[in-house]
Amino acid sequence: MKMLGNPARGLLPIQKRLLYRTCVLPIVLYGFQLWFFKGAPVVKNLAKLKKMQQRAALWIIGAFCMLPSEGIEAIAGLIPIALHLQKLNGRHHLQYASIPLYHAINLLLDSQHTKNQPLHRAAMSNLTSKQQAKLKSPIKDVNECLNGVNNCFNPLYPLFPPSLRVVDYFPSRISFHSSSSSSDENLYIHLQNLNQVFHSSQISSHSAAIIADRGVKKSHITTAVIHIWSNNSVVKQV
Repeated sequence: MKMLGNPARGLLPIQKRLLYRTCVLPIVLYGFQLWFFKGAPVVKNLAKLKKMQQRAALWIIGAFCMLPSEGIEAIAGLIPIALHLQKLNGRHHLQYASIPLYHAINLLLDSQHTKNQPLHRAAMSNLTSKQQAKLKSPIKDVNECLNGVNNCFNPLYPLFPPSLRVVDYFPSRISFHSSSSSSDENLYIHLQNLNQVFHSSQISSHSAAIIADRGVKKSHITTAVIHIWSNNSVVKQV
């Protein structure tokens, strides 16, 4: 990597960053879920990872070693390693919402996640409240994360793959009207076009208008509302 980082004939900084993120980080962080969980002693491991990423940031931008690590990481476009681990850990927990029914992890969670399968004797449901309070394990973090997931979904549902959706069966009967500009003039023209499309869809009894809006609350939770209109009345609200 030092040869590739030659400032005269080496790689560009963006290529160095890509090499670090695609070749170094996946190897270094392999299996980090086994030691990165609530209550685990992660100070020493994080210190080693911070030192490694500092050296990588110096290599990417070709700076001197006396510069502050936070500054060179920001210039190199690298997220702090602790935040990167939190992001990967959260995504790893959510992956268990779509694991198969007979997966071994399901047998270690609460009864609501076991899909009516026999529980393991060391499952979370078989532990007392004191045992659960003292327990420090990645399984406990996964169980707490899944308890906050409200909507269950099947990633292999037959209507999810391309070419099997409604829009694929009837492409000429479904049209989308979204704004592509944020200027006031273009938004005004877009609203006028939407009004015309909406009124024309309400004339015929064989057509419907689906109006969707979304927003982000202060707690960083995304919400969405959908109204289905037909014959100048709301047929369904989601």
